[in-house]
Amino acid sequence: MSFREEIKTICEYWEDMTSWNTCIFDMEARALSLHLCMVVTKGVKLASRIMDSAALRLDKQGEIYLHTTKQTLNMYVPIFVKLAEDTNHKNFNNKSVFSLLGALRGVAAISHILVKDALESVEHVEYGSLNYSLLVQDTDDSWHEFEQNINNLEHKFRAVLNDNSKIYELLRPTMEEAIALTVLFISQMVTRHERVLGYIPNTKGRRATKASDEGGPPGSKMGFGST
Repeated sequence: MSFREEIKTICEYWEDMTSWNTCIFDMEARALSLHLCMVVTKGVKLASRIMDSAALRLDKQGEIYLHTTKQTLNMYVPIFVKLAEDTNHKNFNNKSVFSLLGALRGVAAISHILVKDALESVEHVEYGSLNYSLLVQDTDDSWHEFEQNINNLEHKFRAVLNDNSKIYELLRPTMEEAIALTVLFISQMVTRHERVLGYIPNTKGRRATKASDEGGPPGSKMGFGST
């Protein structure tokens, strides 16, 4: 697994938080802090999953993509670690929420780029230009939908910045929805990336069955374009 040290560091912050000497009135705040720690841990694990997917590409471009992917992920993984550190030191604030959303968006964007790059290495005629066009369009549509959902969370949170009670009320639901959206999107992109790699020589992708082989109409989502 990639980013083991970062995950270990976050776990150490988690352990520190569980040992806080808090009164009963602070228990909810500690629970929220631990929840944030869980969210950022998941963020790092998603980055690791993307690295694993990038490593499946073994053609002549594979090493370049792997290096570039890790280099780009290293822009976001430290943000997750810093958020855990800030939470442990009770320095988590409104700006931290936007940092979290930005980091999740960034990691998700990398998974989208992996699929796009892999698609550029595949010949259209391998499975039909119609299926290819549908897959490209669906991949882009999925990204735009994800990005819009994250933007909506940002806008909702920004709208209550002058009301501390509403900030606290929105904090946990915002984190929960953001990580759920990110897990779903990255899972979709990683699965799609591995299927696309199945059409590139010297890779470890899982080649999908064509729609026509399963009795589906040309361009149907039963074949290559399914997720």
